[in-house]
Amino acid sequence: MKYLNIIYNSFLWALVIAITSFKSEWLEMRINIGYIFFVTFILLSVILSLIPRRKQLKLSVVFTTANLFICTIYAMVLYGFQRLKTVPASIIREGIHINKIQFSVINLVLLIIIILGLVLIIIFDKSKQKKYK
Repeated sequence: MKYLNIIYNSFLWALVIAITSFKSEWLEMRINIGYIFFVTFILLSVILSLIPRRKQLKLSVVFTTANLFICTIYAMVLYGFQRLKTVPASIIREGIHINKIQFSVINLVLLIIIILGLVLIIIFDKSKQKKYK
């Protein structure tokens, strides 16, 4: 459960960092922004997994849900709804070097990951609360 929260929030933050980096034309022309996404995702996941060994890290359902909404609002303000339909998909497609995949397929996978991840976190949290009652 705790690792699902860590991976999910790391995924969201890595996506936000990547789409923010994509906004910089200078950076976008020199570095594969898809690499920024994947490296940031891995680094954040590892770092956040190691933090609980030192002190308690609480990524609750409320935090995760608020994080999702804040990241979504930030992305909408940064790009607008129309461009937001292609930018994350193009970053992922660029990072995996498979240009034949359509943006709609990548967007569908991203949407499934985001929704299913949040639903699983909510379900695990509810089952944990029932266990303690």
